[in-house]
Order: sequence, then structure tokens, then C-alpha cells
Amino acid sequence: MSFVITQGELEFQSGLILNGQTYRVFLATRGSLTVASTLSAWEAAKLASANGYADVTGTVGNGVYNATNGRVESPVITGQFGPATGAGFTFDAMIIKIGTTRTRPYAVRLYDVPQVLAAGQSRAFNITLGIKP
Repeated sequence: MSFVITQGELEFQSGLILNGQTYRVFLATRGSLTVASTLSAWEAAKLASANGYADVTGTVGNGVYNATNGRVESPVITGQFGPATGAGFTFDAMIIKIGTTRTRPYAVRLYDVPQVLAAGQSRAFNITLGIKP
């Protein structure tokens, strides 16, 4: 016997996990880190606040059920990095931290090729946080 999680339950779970929580999106140079690495390990590999780099922070808005995707989605978070200054910066990982007490990242994006932002360049990322059964 199997059951389907209802839309209302997904919205409830999203509310417990995401709604109103602080977030921080940051860039890192991963070295030997993996998606299974702890948040403290990723924070140690985070880019320094220099050459135009700064973390993106805010509060997660209330999620809404998206029937097409079959999940509850937060409002889009725009991660705007740059414009780079001086020598610019290079990264090969993007990490999303939710809340203040968790020991694991909410999500990790690894790049096969290092991403470079030279002086004057910016990059924006549109991020949707989703909860799916």
C-alpha cells in the first residue's frame, strides 16, 4: 500500500523548513569538498569578502505549490555576485545555507570548470528552493 503526500502537507512542511528562515548564498573554492561535506567545511572554503565579492543574504518568502513541477517553491532568490573589482574572483561551488543552526548545507552546486569574474563583471543566479515528495 502506498500513499501520496497531499499538497496541503507539502505546504505545511515547506513552512516548517523554509518560510521566514534566513538564507545565505555563498561562493567557494571546493578543493576536495563534496556535496556531503559539512557546512563548516564549506564556510572554511568560502571566498573572502574582497575584489567585489559578497555573500547574498535575505529571508525566504512563503512557498507556493506549483502543480506543474509537483512541489512547493519559494519565491525566486536572485544571487547577484559582483561587479568584481581588482583581480576579480574565481569559484567552483555555490552553497545555500538556510537558518542559523543547521550543520549541513541546504544545497550545493558544483562546477566542473572554475567560474571567473574579472574586474567589472557580474553574474546573477535565479534560485528557487523546492520541497517535493
